[in-house]
Amino acid sequence: MFIAVGKEGEEIERTARELYDKLKVLENENTHLYFEYLKKQDHGDALHLAVYSAFEKIFMQ
Repeated sequence: MFIAVGKEGEEIERTARELYDKLKVLENENTHLYFEYLKKQDHGDALHLAVYSAFEKIFMQ
């Protein structure tokens, strides 16, 4: 699972990090969890970079 967030405001950024923290405790040898904060992107351009980054992390294992 890949969670990414850009400059979306304090509440959304915090919520994304909290989701990651809650799911991280469930991670095991059969699952992988990634989080990325895209500090230079916002709602309009974060998705494209997040998808690209997710593919790199997931398929480069």
